[in-house]
Amino acid sequence: MAIDAQQAALLVRVTARVSAAIVAADLVTAARRAARPGSAALRTADMATFVAFLASHTVHFVCVLLLAAATGGENIRNSGGWVLVVMAALMFYGGAGMVVRVKLRRLAQPRERRVELACSSSSGWCFFRPTRFRAFDSWLFATLALLLAYSVAGLLRAALRSQTTPISF
Repeated sequence: MAIDAQQAALLVRVTARVSAAIVAADLVTAARRAARPGSAALRTADMATFVAFLASHTVHFVCVLLLAAATGGENIRNSGGWVLVVMAALMFYGGAGMVVRVKLRRLAQPRERRVELACSSSSGWCFFRPTRFRAFDSWLFATLALLLAYSVAGLLRAALRSQTTPISF
């Protein structure tokens, strides 16, 4: 069964909103973990929410490809073309790989923590930017905008306060 452009566009919107909610939850969890780096439970929750975010956003990217197939690539051309879209995806997964690498380390050095926090907060910011202008459109966007702003601010605050300490398993 082929999917039409309208269905694919709906899937793209829904998966983007789900990813926004999950990244906000991950950033709140990461901020809590940064405040208490020795907590094994927070470290596990942080990894779980980050992996959930990667999975949900991978589904979102697949839905974007479905939309491209349904529109003959019009959505990709309108977003700057295939080269820009592929570069953005590579940057996303490259940054995600760096974040996972740091999250898995027993002892994250300050430089590594800054990379993790910069990549994570930039993901939150990327979701916040389009959401903030739609905050008055519906309660969903208002909630997402507030949650994303809160989570990015919390992560940045935790980054400023965090120190290098061992992380237990």
